[in-house]
Amino acid sequence: MNGYLAYREQKWPRSDNQHLFINQATAGRLTPVTGKWINKVLGASAQALREDRILDEAHASDGDARRLADLFGLTVNAAQRYTATVDHVSFAEHQRRHGQSTDS
Repeated sequence: MNGYLAYREQKWPRSDNQHLFINQATAGRLTPVTGKWINKVLGASAQALREDRILDEAHASDGDARRLADLFGLTVNAAQRYTATVDHVSFAEHQRRHGQSTDS
């Protein structure tokens, strides 16, 4: 992420656009890039990037549902679906804890 932010600052140092992702067309305005641009350039849907960011914040905040709700405009119930992943043990971790090999 820091690499992109440095690139953005170098490419458009005077842009007032507060959106994370900007391009040639949006750098001089205050509008976001389109979902189509995100899909094409980043290779992931805008929704997938949002969900990944919410999950990352859920783990960084130790499952603070109120924080997620406020930060991402979610209902508390929706935020709790993300915070439920905080204590979730991955399959590989479960096998490691129980002395099982992860090799097939």
